[in-house]
Amino acid sequence: MRVLARLVSRKRAGLVVSTIALFATTAGAGIAPAWAEDHAVSAADREAATRAFEEGERAYRAGDFSRAAERFEEAYHKAPHPAPLWNAARSWDKAGEIARAANGYARYLREAPQGAPDRDEAGKALGELAARLGRIEVFAPEVEDVRVDDQPLEGTSVYVHPGTHVIEGRVRGIEVRRTEELQAGNVRSVALVAEGIASAPKESTHDAPSEPPRPITKAQRPPAKAPPATPAEKPWLVPALVASGAATLVSAGLVVWSGVDTLIARSDYDAAPSWDKLYEGRDKQFRTNVLVGVSLGLGAVTGALGSLWLMGRSGKDVKVGLGAKGIVMRVELKLVPPVLGGPAFVGASGSF
Repeated sequence: MRVLARLVSRKRAGLVVSTIALFATTAGAGIAPAWAEDHAVSAADREAATRAFEEGERAYRAGDFSRAAERFEEAYHKAPHPAPLWNAARSWDKAGEIARAANGYARYLREAPQGAPDRDEAGKALGELAARLGRIEVFAPEVEDVRVDDQPLEGTSVYVHPGTHVIEGRVRGIEVRRTEELQAGNVRSVALVAEGIASAPKESTHDAPSEPPRPITKAQRPPAKAPPATPAEKPWLVPALVASGAATLVSAGLVVWSGVDTLIARSDYDAAPSWDKLYEGRDKQFRTNVLVGVSLGLGAVTGALGSLWLMGRSGKDVKVGLGAKGIVMRVELKLVPPVLGGPAFVGASGSF
């Protein structure tokens, strides 16, 4: 027994116009026999589907596209067939419900046979809507009652409006939930799994064979650990340290000179006040403040470079002094932690 659909070939504004008279027959025309055998329905469901389909046609002609889409979907659930899916998707599209329309086109493309006349048009419409929507692909192998924004998930993916969406379900009675934010054109894959829940062990119908006793072997020493690798020398560090230290000294000298010059300008202004001397003194004071800030920055850089140099030389002999008569000392570097909220500092100690 095969359920077939007799559809009138004419259309109105992209809508399949038909009385969708579903009937049982042993001869076939219209849809693939395999599809028909998988969607056998009762006579009562066929009658209910026909009434819903005709109500959808009337609502569509009246311009009530939302109601038309709902009635076409009801007709599909009563007697599954690609025609109501196509009509529902077109109706949602006309109603401005682009997410529902996209999901309707996608389902039509999944279920309609390859030779369906509207497959190309459905694919084109879906491509145009997909650029304005996001798509969530859900991987939930052990999850029951998967929902997206509290709506049951049909298939493994769903088109949604740009924004924040909630994907949820239940794994052995435990609720799992994910929240995703999508923009137009985004495709997001979501794995809905319950963390910390192990899969139920499979019961074996056969007794496991007893493990034979293992021979006692002589304990072996663990292999010796390789000595820690010596950090590579940084050839740029010493020149940078020397340059930074020299710049710090020059900047400190400029701070002293500028400060003295500023004090002299202050004395000149106190002796004979004038606007020119006031402005000149303020400029010199600003210059001194800038030089102080530069000196502090250079000092910090010099200190950091010096710390890096000491860390690289920790545990090595360091020659202090000039010429052949320099003093050789061994430097040991350690980090002193803060005590009772005090500052931490790096200390360097050595022995002659």
